[in-house]
Amino acid sequence: MNEYYNPKKEYISLADLPPNENGLISRINGGRGITGRLNSMGVLPGQTIEKICGSFLGGPVVLKINNTYSIAVGHGVARKIIIEYNRKK
Repeated sequence: MNEYYNPKKEYISLADLPPNENGLISRINGGRGITGRLNSMGVLPGQTIEKICGSFLGGPVVLKINNTYSIAVGHGVARKIIIEYNRKK
């Protein structure tokens, strides 16, 4: 399955996610190259992802997958990762 979608939820890119918030990876908007690279790092639809830090102007975005390991991706790559976001109230 390449996509996880729930019509009752809000979807945003990982780059737009506030720091220290988490969500569920819904899909990756990219070709086979970027999708394959992210999949090899464990960034898969259905996985829990948390944004540790990142700048809104660009630069690397540090994220945690399933509360187990952290990786850093570029800002452009973070824009391609679409997550299901449960906004904290």
